[in-house]
Amino acid sequence: MITGLNKLFHPVFQGYMLKTISSLGFSNPQFMANFVAFNEAFWGLLLLLGLLTRFSSLSLIVIMLVALVTKDLHSIPTELVPLDPSVGTRPMDHFTWLTYFFFLPQVLFIMLLGMFSLYGYKAFGIDQFIKKSKTPKH
Repeated sequence: MITGLNKLFHPVFQGYMLKTISSLGFSNPQFMANFVAFNEAFWGLLLLLGLLTRFSSLSLIVIMLVALVTKDLHSIPTELVPLDPSVGTRPMDHFTWLTYFFFLPQVLFIMLLGMFSLYGYKAFGIDQFIKKSKTPKH
């Protein structure tokens, strides 16, 4: 929610978001930047409140997957550069690539959101209060 609000209202983050969306080649980048930022803030707020938890989580997963595929996967280096230049660069092996991949914050967010989308909130959140009020009492 906070990152979405920053992208909507903070001039530095607005510029960063617009530059990112423009560089990815989306048509009407200003609209897309605002649309994505609003959705991050809106679904993040609902998730924070525990309202429509599963749908909120799935919506945020879609946003995170698009960010991961279009931008963040390209930040993983293709070769390893050692501290000692005489050793020379090494090609990236699969396990090291996975290490970089799992260090991306979007991967962690997707995993946490996946848990919320599968299980919802169990103890807290508005969803639980709504569910309890609809349950018939015997």
